[in-house]
Amino acid sequence: MLSAKLAEDFSRKASSPVYDEDKMFRRVELSTEESEHIAAEPYSYWKSVFRVFIKKPSAIIGLSVLFILLFGMIVIPFFTPAGYLEPDVTLTRLNLPPSWEHLFGTTNDGVDLFFACWAGLRKSLILALISTVINIVLGTLVGLAWGFFRKLDPILIEIYNLISNIPSLLLYMLLGMVFAIAFPSMSAEVKLVICLTLFGWIGVALFIRNFTLIITNREYNVASKTLGTPAFRIMLRNLLPFLSGLIITEISLTIPGMISSEVSMSYFGFGLPSTEISVGVLLDNGRRYFDQHPWQLLAPAFTLAAVIFTFYLLGLALSDALDPKKHR
Repeated sequence: MLSAKLAEDFSRKASSPVYDEDKMFRRVELSTEESEHIAAEPYSYWKSVFRVFIKKPSAIIGLSVLFILLFGMIVIPFFTPAGYLEPDVTLTRLNLPPSWEHLFGTTNDGVDLFFACWAGLRKSLILALISTVINIVLGTLVGLAWGFFRKLDPILIEIYNLISNIPSLLLYMLLGMVFAIAFPSMSAEVKLVICLTLFGWIGVALFIRNFTLIITNREYNVASKTLGTPAFRIMLRNLLPFLSGLIITEISLTIPGMISSEVSMSYFGFGLPSTEISVGVLLDNGRRYFDQHPWQLLAPAFTLAAVIFTFYLLGLALSDALDPKKHR
């Protein structure tokens, strides 16, 4: 009975149509390049930072206002009419209110406030940028060494505690007074930069030191130490690239602080002299005549507020964009 069933199955298969394997199946050629191809876009940290940054409304507003301010600081002073930034000897432009001829009015000396604000803002921003670069460079180098070499803690922590207990503005004013007495022939701009940078780096150094302590014991840094890599190379190649985003954010937040310090020192008479044109000098002059001519104080005050507000907006947007957790 079993043989009969096998014979029946064999006859059924023999009578069925022959299948063509070439028509039923298609050979797939394996390619090494195709198998290693990544369909997704490769991750780029700085591209992701830019993508997140440019999507923030605060970044768009900050960049737009910054472009207008930079354009005004660079271009407008070249179109200043002759004598508009000097005291008016004809006494025809004294204390004029805002008008089409003088958009922000004039000072008690006849100086046009519109052009003076742009010229003063340019000088204040240049001094702030120079001071910021010096503070960031010194603070980053000292902070890296401070966090990497723990033996520096007792010395630098005591220095930080001593300086941080003194209000920064009071310290700058004290240094300005000392330099004015000790070096009377030194340029006011140089003295101002020295006052802002002599101890201004210590806060940046502490900031970098704290983050250096967090990452210095990670696996790749421990491996570098085990292999005998010099400390300077570890700080330059391993630690500094990781801290680059934090440093950029610190720069954007330090610039308005330096502008405020320069303006405050000039406002209280410890910065640039009254013959110079800066935002602090204009605020000091406007304060004296605010009751009779309020525009002399409001014009430079609004200019200063626009600059500080712009940099703080950019700093906040950058701090969010540099966070890898917010990418993708």
